[in-house]
Amino acid sequence: MIVEIRHEAPPVEVFCALRRACGWGDVPPAVAEEALKSSLITATIYVDECLAGFGRVVGDGALYFHIQDVVVDPRFRGRGHGTRLIETLVRRILERAPPGSTIGLMAAVGKEPMYERFGFVARPTEAYGAGMSLFVGVNDV
Repeated sequence: MIVEIRHEAPPVEVFCALRRACGWGDVPPAVAEEALKSSLITATIYVDECLAGFGRVVGDGALYFHIQDVVVDPRFRGRGHGTRLIETLVRRILERAPPGSTIGLMAAVGKEPMYERFGFVARPTEAYGAGMSLFVGVNDV
C-alpha cells in the first residue's frame, strides 16, 4: 500500500464525491471549484492513488488562517489520515504565519481531542468567548 500526501487540491468531481461519501451533501461543481481555487493551503492523502482524505486552509494568509474541510473517506478512517492532514496543514501554516496570527477551526462533534493534541483550545474560555457561526440557507441550526 502506497500512502502519499500531496500539496494540491483534488479534482472538483473527486472533491464533490468525497463530500457526498462523508455525508456532507452536494455542492454545485462551480461552487466547489471556486472554493478549492480560493484555498491558501491544501493537503490531500492518497492511498494507492485513491483519494483518502483532504483538508484546506482559508483566510487572509497573513494574520488569519482557518483550517477547513478536513475530511477522510469512511473507507479509510481509523488509520491516522486525519491526524496526518492536520500535521501537514499546521506545519505549512507555521511556515508562513507571523507571531500574533491566529489559526482557527470548527471541530466536528467528538473530534475535539484530535485538535487539542495540536494545541487548539476549545472555546469559550475565561479569555475568549464562544466561537460562532452563521450557516447560510440551513434551517436546522
